[in-house]
Amino acid sequence: MKHLILRLERYLFSFRIFSFFVSIVEWLFFRVLWLWGRIRLASKIRSRGLGCVCHWSVEIKYPENILLGNNVVIGKSVTLGAKANINLGNHVRLSKGVVLETAYLDFSERKLPYSHLAKPITLEEGVWVGTNSIILSGVTIGKGAVVAAGSVVTKDVRAGCLVSGIPARLIRIVKNENY
Repeated sequence: MKHLILRLERYLFSFRIFSFFVSIVEWLFFRVLWLWGRIRLASKIRSRGLGCVCHWSVEIKYPENILLGNNVVIGKSVTLGAKANINLGNHVRLSKGVVLETAYLDFSERKLPYSHLAKPITLEEGVWVGTNSIILSGVTIGKGAVVAAGSVVTKDVRAGCLVSGIPARLIRIVKNENY
């Protein structure tokens, strides 16, 4: 059966018109998903600026606590856990797989289950957060800062800094005329 399907596939894709048809269907499919992401963002997050783009696969918890500036781009498979406020300034970019989580567990009580506490997260203008990075509760990232891919940010980051690692540490100051 498998060989029959593979032969059929090889035969169909030998015709250029079939490959062209598949390309058109794929393009339409992804345009519809892009549109769905924009509609979903507009329906869930009321406090947003102009030109915000959100991938359709973004997980949004507590959308009423999320504030977006102008031209914010939220990439594929991002998680926004906003038990406390998440403030994203103008021109903020969140790459694929980024997690912003404002909630944490209160271990001061030795009684199960642990209660949840939350502190706000603020990303100021022009912040870029790299793929699969995690920003934890109570963090403020200054203007023009860059968080390298795979970093875990547990403390505030000054404006214009590049941070990387687990936990994130200063790598260098980014020279940027805008910030």
